[in-house]
Amino acid sequence: MRKKRNFHPERKMKPVFLVFCEGQTEETYVNLLRQKFRLPIKIISHITGLNISPVLIKKYIKFTRLDRNDTIATFLMYDLDTKGISEKLAVCNESVNICSSPCIELWFLLHSIDQFAEISTAACISSLKKIADWKNYNKGILSLKHKEILWEKKNIACQRAKTLPDAGNPSSSVYKLIEAMQKVKN
Repeated sequence: MRKKRNFHPERKMKPVFLVFCEGQTEETYVNLLRQKFRLPIKIISHITGLNISPVLIKKYIKFTRLDRNDTIATFLMYDLDTKGISEKLAVCNESVNICSSPCIELWFLLHSIDQFAEISTAACISSLKKIADWKNYNKGILSLKHKEILWEKKNIACQRAKTLPDAGNPSSSVYKLIEAMQKVKN
């Protein structure tokens, strides 16, 4: 006599956000978001530096995907102050660009103040360090106080970033990643 098999539904992987980063500062920030949001999705960050390309993105998607129906969203988190990076990102048209011009520190600055005038990378970091809670800031490292500010004031930064032009200096579209994460949370 044959035993009846129990029906097991097909296993599906959680949605995945692949975030390709230019450097350590961006990856540290993405890891902060992953930790704080605690979403039922997998968030993977990869530091690719200036080697970003559609081939590299497809390679990581193929490596991450378990099933052809898996949902994988790709984001490119880059500073636009690097020569030639805009052209490299332009050919990665299936990904969401979450870039800051001139640098990620502009995004951090928007958590505390508005910034409408054009600004260089050095001036942006200098302006950030003039804010009392950021005076000890070092690239690639976020202190507990910095993480607290970035988490608690993320909605204010999103509002400020949306008032800036989509391209040009200053601009930041990091809010698109936060909105995508909030959408999954809701």
